[in-house]
Amino acid sequence: MQKLILKIFVAATVLMLCSLNAAGQEPVDSTDFSKYTEYDIVPVSDTDTDSLEKFFPLDSMIIYSSHSPAKAAIMSAVLPGLGQIYNRKYWKLPIVYAAVGVSIGVFLKWQNDYSRYRRAYIDIMDNDPYTNYHKTLGFPSYYTDQMQTQYITKRKDMLRGWRDWSIVAVVAAYALNIIDANVDAHLMDFNLDDNISFIIRPCFLENSINSQKIGLSLQFTF
Repeated sequence: MQKLILKIFVAATVLMLCSLNAAGQEPVDSTDFSKYTEYDIVPVSDTDTDSLEKFFPLDSMIIYSSHSPAKAAIMSAVLPGLGQIYNRKYWKLPIVYAAVGVSIGVFLKWQNDYSRYRRAYIDIMDNDPYTNYHKTLGFPSYYTDQMQTQYITKRKDMLRGWRDWSIVAVVAAYALNIIDANVDAHLMDFNLDDNISFIIRPCFLENSINSQKIGLSLQFTF
């Protein structure tokens, strides 16, 4: 009888010590995230926010969610190439500046030549002997007044057409710069991998006005 009582006392003491030791320890997360990959479904409870953030870094999600295609388009509209910098596509800057710069340069050249021949056309058609700007164009000595008038008229019309087309080129280069920035921003998360896979990512669920819960979103890639 005494031996039985002694055994019961020892067992009770051991159980009490174990319970006190467990109560004094910090709570341990029951989920071991080290054994999971980004392609696995991870069981996460509402209290696992710290471990969830360590396993699924939210920085990349915040960067992607704040990356706006509209903002990229507006930045490129304000200054060509600025949207490409926003999209971190720096290698496109020389292409953008070359397209816009060359088209503007061609426009300025044709506009300057057209202005000269337009002024010469006005001077030669006003029958005023004191307006002789057309003579500064350097016609050969055998060119008669009629030949000069015909040449200036044709040249003026041709330069006006080239000037108008150069305006179209400037507008097209400017518009393509905006479209490129907008499309690049939309394709920031586009996956070119041939493998069909899915990714588990954390998300916030709105239960009420002052209540939020952390959940998981499943994204298929194919």
